[in-house]
Amino acid sequence: MEDKKCNLEKDIQEFIGTVINKAEEERKLDFFSIKISNHRGTLQLDYTLGERRKSY
Repeated sequence: MEDKKCNLEKDIQEFIGTVINKAEEERKLDFFSIKISNHRGTLQLDYTLGERRKSY
């Protein structure tokens, strides 16, 4: 059971680090979203980098 937890934590931390690095490369650290779900040990990891601008 502890192995499952450690593997999940490792995979999630690695993914988050990758997303933050990608956002930094594209100068989009001001807006990004991360969606993480787990179903029976299969991680679904999605991210979106965005850009928000004030119109006035």
